Amino acid sequence: MKRLALAAALMLASASSAVAGLPFYPSGSVVGEGQPLKAYANVTPQVHLFGDAVVARLAVIADTKFVDPARLRVTTSFKPYLAAGGPVVLRLHSGRFAQVTWTWTLRCLTSPCVPRQPPSEKYHVFHFALVHIDYVTKAGRRAYGITASWPPVEVLSQVSPASENALVGDEHISWQSHITPVASPTFRISPTLLFWLALGLGATALLAAAGLGRSWYLTVRPRQVTAPGAVDSKTTLERALALLAWAHERGDETLERKALERVAGELDVEAPLPAADELSRTARELAWSANLPGDEEVETFAEQARESGRHGDDEEFAP
Repeated sequence: MKRLALAAALMLASASSAVAGLPFYPSGSVVGEGQPLKAYANVTPQVHLFGDAVVARLAVIADTKFVDPARLRVTTSFKPYLAAGGPVVLRLHSGRFAQVTWTWTLRCLTSPCVPRQPPSEKYHVFHFALVHIDYVTKAGRRAYGITASWPPVEVLSQVSPASENALVGDEHISWQSHITPVASPTFRISPTLLFWLALGLGATALLAAAGLGRSWYLTVRPRQVTAPGAVDSKTTLERALALLAWAHERGDETLERKALERVAGELDVEAPLPAADELSRTARELAWSANLPGDEEVETFAEQARESGRHGDDEEFAP
């Protein structure tokens, strides 16, 4: 009887809200007592078994002459309970009377909610924090607010008294389980063989990729080939002549014309002689001629340019 009386008193206390700080309207309010709003908080069921869901509901009634319901802000905490998502908000409006209801579904499956086991007790009581209802201005600042109290929540154990007495008397829990044996796995291909096959295929793919990459590199960046009978390129003129021979051998018209222009420029720099000037003009004429020179003409020109370069070196280093 004492516990029932205490629960009833707590429910009545939760039905009222703290009104400190609220403005008073002597002209009257549909809420009553000249107040712009009131709040009522409740939790159902207030006594539940461990793991069951409970519903927390907050109802705020307001006089729309003084309060815009859209500017109400609610702050609360249900620790250690967790809410299954955000609250469901229901808004009702009739004349100057407006009611906004927030509903949370709560559940606690963690160790703090497990009913404690002191002597002769199998329940655990939680007291949630106060819920704050603030009314904000259009700028978002708090104008005034009220608070409401949640009723206490009592958690009972789902272990029956008979099971509890048996466990406490034996002081031992005998767990029993039956595990069905699992058949050994079968494979179409041996896992070891499959591993080495995959490793071999991977290595083959890498080698093939390396070969294709080398072929692509040689195609994009070909090795320079010195024409048969020509000396190794050491000077810029000899390198230009080697490029001319390589382009002519492969029939690359664009590169051959550029090589002739380059030979002409190198002759002007390396062999500033009358004969070199003549060869330089000949190279430019060949570069811009309608038809490219033939094999014999290219070989003759290259030999003359090479000899001109040697004579230019001899005169440069002559005592």
